Amino acid sequence: MRNFAFLIGLLLCFTACNKHKNSTSSPQVHEFKGIAVINSNGEIMGEWGTDDGDWGNDATWSAEEFQLLNFQDTVSLSGTYVRDTVGWNIGPGIHVQPHNEVLSFTNPAASQQYLVYFGLGLLKFKAVIVDKYFNPLFTYCSRDSGRVVHIDLSDSTKFQNGVIYRMYYSFSATDSLHFYKGHGDILICREQTLNDCRKYVP
Repeated sequence: MRNFAFLIGLLLCFTACNKHKNSTSSPQVHEFKGIAVINSNGEIMGEWGTDDGDWGNDATWSAEEFQLLNFQDTVSLSGTYVRDTVGWNIGPGIHVQPHNEVLSFTNPAASQQYLVYFGLGLLKFKAVIVDKYFNPLFTYCSRDSGRVVHIDLSDSTKFQNGVIYRMYYSFSATDSLHFYKGHGDILICREQTLNDCRKYVP
């Protein structure tokens, strides 16, 4: 009887340990299926692969995507505001509708990029570059209406040749957290010519 109780206890212990072992899962892999090709003047020249709304305003994000911009920073929302653009098209002449803008170029990128952004008002801007496991590789935060930011991509252990990374970004103002949010995919390519980079996009 003692041996039977011992065997039952051993079996329960083994089952519990095995269940705990199986509960640890590998990290989720996110697919980045295409890029907007952008020249050194910041002009979009077309797309490679599947376009999924790069460098625009995303309608929805998952909780996991929102969490990516939840990194610690020292930039306050105090005094921020969204500019009123009502009436922009009143009166004679040619009018261009004002809009928020975020772009990072050139793309593909060999060793550096320039992140350019312009927001309507005094805004808090946040950006993060992540790999396919959503590991943050670069973060940036500021409070202003626009800026040009140099991004160093030369570390080949962090930014690997032939790999697509993703930038998430948002504008926020007091009582309007992440009111404008989007993403853009960035291909690292250290090949000699642009055409040599095309093979890395699915």
